[in-house]
Amino acid sequence: MDDLRIFRQCLGQFATGVTVVTCRDQDENACGITANSFSSVSLDPPLLLWNIAKSSNSLQAYLDAEYFAINLLTQEQRNISAHFAQSDHRIFDGVEYSISADGAPILPATLACFECRTTDRHECGDHYIIIGEVEKYRLNGGRPLLFFAGDYAALKE
Repeated sequence: MDDLRIFRQCLGQFATGVTVVTCRDQDENACGITANSFSSVSLDPPLLLWNIAKSSNSLQAYLDAEYFAINLLTQEQRNISAHFAQSDHRIFDGVEYSISADGAPILPATLACFECRTTDRHECGDHYIIIGEVEKYRLNGGRPLLFFAGDYAALKE
């Protein structure tokens, strides 16, 4: 690839929703990371995937996690997205959350939430693909927080 910057700009032309993926590390600390690399894989069984960079300081926590949650953010949760985009994945100071029966941190008032059991991890380029089987989910409603061309975006009313 001659110009990685242009490649990234091309990828940025695909509008995505914004999620915070959460789990607990070996010491039971809550971990969260902002991710827009989220996709449905299968309805039967219900499988989802997301990607994490090998350079992420939270990589090992997610590779080791048996359970994780994908919290789809609403337009009103832009500050939560920015919060978990920081380099320290364990910064839950001032962030409201609960713990699921399986131990994954759950953010309140999200658009939707999927509680997953990790089924597969695939090393691929500079990322890992993590696949989870959805064990529980909830739909809260609202308007999605979007990311487009390197910035947050919103649906028009």
